Amino acid sequence: MEAKPRKKSFTPRDGKKPSFKGKPPFKPHNTGKSKSCKKSGGDGGPQKFNRKAADGKFTKKRKHPGSKKDEGSEGKKPKWDEFKQKKKELKQNRQQNEKNESYQIVSRAKQVWEIVRRKDCDKQKRTRLMKELQRLVKGNIKTIAFAHDSTRVLQCFIQFGSDEQRQEVFDELKEHLVELSKSKYARNIVKKFLMYGSKQQVGAVMSAFKGNVRQMLRHSEASSVVEYAYNNKAVLSQRLMLTEELYGNTFQVCKSSVCPTLNKVLKANPEKFESIMDEIKQILTPMGEFAHLVLLAAFDCIDDTKLVKQIIISEMVRSLSEIISNKYGKKVLLYLLSPRNPAHLLAEIIQVLEKGDGNAHSKKDVAIRRTELLEAVSPPLLKYLCKNAQSMVMDKACSVAVRDLLGTAIGDLRPAMEAVAAQAAEPLIPGGEDGELHMAEHPAGHLVLKWLIEQDAKMKEAEREERFSRILLEKVGLENLKTWASVNRGAIVLCCLLQSADESVAEEVEVMLKSIFPELQKIQNSKGVEVLLEKLA
Repeated sequence: MEAKPRKKSFTPRDGKKPSFKGKPPFKPHNTGKSKSCKKSGGDGGPQKFNRKAADGKFTKKRKHPGSKKDEGSEGKKPKWDEFKQKKKELKQNRQQNEKNESYQIVSRAKQVWEIVRRKDCDKQKRTRLMKELQRLVKGNIKTIAFAHDSTRVLQCFIQFGSDEQRQEVFDELKEHLVELSKSKYARNIVKKFLMYGSKQQVGAVMSAFKGNVRQMLRHSEASSVVEYAYNNKAVLSQRLMLTEELYGNTFQVCKSSVCPTLNKVLKANPEKFESIMDEIKQILTPMGEFAHLVLLAAFDCIDDTKLVKQIIISEMVRSLSEIISNKYGKKVLLYLLSPRNPAHLLAEIIQVLEKGDGNAHSKKDVAIRRTELLEAVSPPLLKYLCKNAQSMVMDKACSVAVRDLLGTAIGDLRPAMEAVAAQAAEPLIPGGEDGELHMAEHPAGHLVLKWLIEQDAKMKEAEREERFSRILLEKVGLENLKTWASVNRGAIVLCCLLQSADESVAEEVEVMLKSIFPELQKIQNSKGVEVLLEKLA
């Protein structure tokens, strides 16, 4: 290998090597006479700046009064650990002030609980700590049970305690079992009694539910407690006791020791069949937050649409007013009108429903199934809209259903469209009359008009004869339409009419608006009129 040529070292011109290696040494400031910056020009020239004062010391830079640089360590940002510790101490002091007496008890009880709940805690140690915990919680059980940070202490006490210790806790809480079941955190205490309690305690819990089952089943927290009690702990007699409240008042009157069940009561009193069934339907109407999802899945999977019509849709039609006014019932109807529409359902729910697509049991084509269900639900919904047009178009929640119904329903849409347009036929009085706004000025009503006019384009593409803009013009008339420009929302509806898919309607409205063009120019502070003038220009 050839050796690399050595680099020439740097040497100054006089031939002497430098006395330093690497970086040049630090040169301190000259302690001699201070240099001054002087410029010619006499007294009238620029100001002179001296680096040092006459005594040889540097003059200190004047600092802002609010500066924290001279405060030392106090001005620095606190460390994160110190900040968290300080915040924790403040919280403890606040809790101690709020619960002066019980704070120390709860604090110690939580420390004991942290040891007792561990798997590596031996039997003798756990027994000793449970006795200490018993002394701590005695007399404060109800307060501890409802507190979010200490309710786990009682759950652990019930789980690992002796029969006597459980009974002591149960005696203090037995009057509040229903209230505990409705609490987000305390409901687990009732479950612990059902899991680890004696037969007498489980029976007492079931008895406490009597008379409150209907109310508890509709409660978001208590419903899970009743479900666990019924499915996992209740014997036959207790199950009958829990379910008989769902059969209505007529069953309670007809029930006896000879006829304790629904089947026997109906056999002994056949004339009461209809009244009992009506009460059951009223109690068990499935419009829960999650129960309605079962119906959506059924509409997607069941091929026998005739069976769905007879069992599900027929029941829904009988109680349309309740279903439409309910948040979750309305979603079921909207799903039949426009399935899996992201405007009505969360993306997560749509993803869950999509998991059922292509299952082995559904053979019918999806489009055919949806069309058959839509054919079944369209006539009763259109009929309901004709009778209740005013309440539906003036309601913000129901207005969306009106749009989807008149956009997708199968059948004659004209009667329903006329019923909606008739609500706007009255003369418009700005600000309303007797506290009631005109449909064109109403927050929800003007949106219905706007949506239905814009929807005419889709109706034209689908080759349907109905045009809402034409029906609206026939019902309201050009003279009444002139008054709509006096309000902002009415002007927005007129803008939609100018862009109507029905060209003849757009032309008639344009001629009418041009006749009142000078009056429109006088209207101020109205965005709708500004847009209207731009379109007419």
